[in-house]
Amino acid sequence: MNKLDERPVEARISALERQWAVAFQAKDVAALQNLMADGYALIIAVEGKPLQIVPRNAWFERLNDYEIASISIDHIYVRIYGSMAVVVMLWRQEATLAGNDRSGQLMLTDIWVQQDGEWRIAERHSSRPEPATVARPPSETLECDLC
Repeated sequence: MNKLDERPVEARISALERQWAVAFQAKDVAALQNLMADGYALIIAVEGKPLQIVPRNAWFERLNDYEIASISIDHIYVRIYGSMAVVVMLWRQEATLAGNDRSGQLMLTDIWVQQDGEWRIAERHSSRPEPATVARPPSETLECDLC
């Protein structure tokens, strides 16, 4: 058993998210394909429209249109539910897509599933964080000691 397998699952998933970020910035198709489930989809909320879906093949078709100057995972929280993991993170990027600015901080929710003994990302949801001034119920910071 290698050292990666000895770590708690939350730490392993957190490491996989960081591998994804590196592979995405490098446009490393082989590494990204290895991290994705066959039915991977990116779901995007667009104001005034129904949820928008970018299936795996369409996502790969647009990958070369991205110019990524930087990526960082600012905060990550992982919960394990048997053979499924839910990751919520603050992702920051400086990037363009087909010349259009895509820079800023995003809140991403990733759903990871175990397939053939390997963790693979099945779905990603992307949205922008709300302004700090918006009214909300009392809340606490999400922490993941194992991430």
